[in-house]
Amino acid sequence: MLVLPGFVGDYSSEQDRLQMGLIPVAAIISIIFASMLCGPILRQLTRMKKSRGSSEAMLSGEDVPPGYEYEVFLSFRGSDTRDNFTDCLYRRLRLAGVHVFRDNEELRVGKEISGELLKALNKSQIYIPIFSQNYATSSWCLREVAHMVKCTSKSDGKKEILPIFYDVYPDDVKLKTKLYKKAIPKHKKKFGSDALKWWEEALVKVALLKGWDLNGKSHGELIELVVGEVLCKLNSRNVDVPEYWVEDHRQIEDILEKLEVDSDGVRFLGIHGIGGIGKTVLAKAVFNKISSHFEGVCFLNDVRESSQHSLINVQKKLLASFVGPVVANLIKDIGEGMNLIKRVCHTKKVLIVLDDLDKQEQLKKLAGKSDWFGLGSRIIFTTRNLEVLMTQVESSNEEVLNQPKGILAYETHEMEFGRALQLFCKHAFRRDSPLEGYDHLTKKIVRRVGMLPLAVEVIGSFLYCHSFALEQHFDKRKLWEGMLKQLDDGPFKDVRDALMISYEGLENKQKEVFLDIACFFTNEDQTYPVIMWDDCNYHPHIAIRVLCQRSLIKIGHDNKFWMHDQVRDLGRHIMLEEYPRRFSRMWIYKDAIKVLERKETNQDVEAVSLTSNGCSRNIVPEELATLPNLRFLRVKDINFVGDFKNLVLKLCWLSWEVTHNKFCAENFHFVSLVVLDLSRSNIEDDWDGWSQFQQMTKNLKVLDLTGCTKITRTPDFSDFMSLEVLVLSGCVKLITIDSSIRKLELLKTLNIEGCRYLRQVPALHSSTQIVRDRDTGLIERLRMRPQATWGRFRASSLRQDNHW
Repeated sequence: MLVLPGFVGDYSSEQDRLQMGLIPVAAIISIIFASMLCGPILRQLTRMKKSRGSSEAMLSGEDVPPGYEYEVFLSFRGSDTRDNFTDCLYRRLRLAGVHVFRDNEELRVGKEISGELLKALNKSQIYIPIFSQNYATSSWCLREVAHMVKCTSKSDGKKEILPIFYDVYPDDVKLKTKLYKKAIPKHKKKFGSDALKWWEEALVKVALLKGWDLNGKSHGELIELVVGEVLCKLNSRNVDVPEYWVEDHRQIEDILEKLEVDSDGVRFLGIHGIGGIGKTVLAKAVFNKISSHFEGVCFLNDVRESSQHSLINVQKKLLASFVGPVVANLIKDIGEGMNLIKRVCHTKKVLIVLDDLDKQEQLKKLAGKSDWFGLGSRIIFTTRNLEVLMTQVESSNEEVLNQPKGILAYETHEMEFGRALQLFCKHAFRRDSPLEGYDHLTKKIVRRVGMLPLAVEVIGSFLYCHSFALEQHFDKRKLWEGMLKQLDDGPFKDVRDALMISYEGLENKQKEVFLDIACFFTNEDQTYPVIMWDDCNYHPHIAIRVLCQRSLIKIGHDNKFWMHDQVRDLGRHIMLEEYPRRFSRMWIYKDAIKVLERKETNQDVEAVSLTSNGCSRNIVPEELATLPNLRFLRVKDINFVGDFKNLVLKLCWLSWEVTHNKFCAENFHFVSLVVLDLSRSNIEDDWDGWSQFQQMTKNLKVLDLTGCTKITRTPDFSDFMSLEVLVLSGCVKLITIDSSIRKLELLKTLNIEGCRYLRQVPALHSSTQIVRDRDTGLIERLRMRPQATWGRFRASSLRQDNHW
């Protein structure tokens, strides 16, 4: 716990006593006003004074809602300090947003503490007895002190007493001098010896605690010390974490290592990841562990949502944590709020957590630059948008030792299966492991939702609640089996709503790219899709960067798209249920076949995959004619039969695993084709399809013949003048590459890995990279000009894996 300057323990001197004295009320108020930004607050206090009126109520917590837990209880001798020190302290605490109970002991009657006074004592968190010359002459003050000791002793450290030795010393309160020792016996006749003994013991215990005195300080200075300590203690209270949360010690330790709480300098840390992965609860756990190291703390929930209504209100919430709502509410615009945040915090060591930022502007307006905050401050924020991590937060001042450049980043990891299973069981069974008979179903559900914490919690709680509602004779496992089937249709609604936030922030073309990845390209290399999207004018490089920034996808070291299962399922759900053009992408075989067999024109369909059935089928022209806007077609175990003249003119990607060497289509002229993927096809050198494709190669940029194990020579490339990527990997019988390849000036990549019988490679343009085996014998057999670039095959360079 922080100990501020001015705290005193068990020490005093007679000389210090002589230096004590009362400062005129006007001087006290002037000091406080000067420390609190002067003008606006003075006007506010004046209004408060007028509204109070002349007939002050017996209790000063009258504007606190009934049953509210007071934060501070002030105990004082009215005749000594009511109109000077205590009044100023009370008002300063109220200005700082602290809920204070101030009792007027002179208006009380009777012997027992009861009613509102008892309630306030029992509910307050911090007790501040203001010991003055005549404090012990009041039986009410003595009873209050005794009750404070009783309450704190039973609170398990949640309540505490912060004494102020106003114009007395700790020895006076310990009854080591005559001041209190002579006053207490005067109450014996009315209250008896037992009560006096209880009060004396309480006074001695409180006097042993650390507190404040006026030694060498003005009233205003002491009040600021008290208020600062009170705010520190109140604000360091832990924020709530979910009841059934399973702590991830490894991630917390990783974040603490980045924060280096004990080092100087101001550090910004962004915790990022997809929606529902646990960023907020991770930030809360870290906050709870380190908050006691700071003078002031603030945890702002859901900044994204709050700032949609008013960013000024978010600034006010932040300021209220440090100076209270009265001062915070004085700001009129965002610029004024920025200035006040800087003025309030630039000398303080603060901890601020901003939860769920989605724009750089929010960070700039709430936590601007490092010089807004005192040395040792830490600013933590959570976000799905990596762009926020690019915000400039460096100060223009001289560099501080151990001050990192820019914003530190921490990516929230997926839950390990064991932790996800435990979390699910806590919600579904209210225990750490599955009930008997549910072990298999539990593990299947946890794996099905990809160990996403939000999904694990929501679905576990749903099953727990609905299991109770079922009749006793009903087999509850059927409910669980039904849940598994429901999850096949898309994410659970609450999970879907959380993930939709990131999707809805995308522009239309970025949404198209996202939906393509979710439906067709998860865990696939990005090379070919980027070429297609570029041809469709989707600006893929920008779109991919934005999707990565929004934590919707990642690009792995193997150059493949990665998407969390729940995010992928969200994309497919959007496609099936909510997208303006439902079924514009069809990856489910039976749905695609129904559309084709209907033979009704469908302008909405853009992309179709027919690869999962395993049964051979012919596609005839009448069927493709119904899909005039088709741009992507992936087929397996399919033959094209008939005359396809002037059909599917917008098709720019065709993946076709040809199963028969006989080509049955006529006028197979897809003039807009940019990607032709014939991987693992059963074609031979005399395949009739070559003559057809050579008539549609004007725009072709990719030709992939991976695993075409029967071809011994390539076709003539004279008409493939736009070709950029040629993949012959795994063509194990390939002997000759047609010499026309040397005409391909735009060819960037030639992949010949696994072409063990290849005798020669014609001279290529200097910009072409050849991806080949490590087999040095192959290099020696291939005699070619030095200007071509040789490179060992890397998994990240081209799509190589099975992508059906």
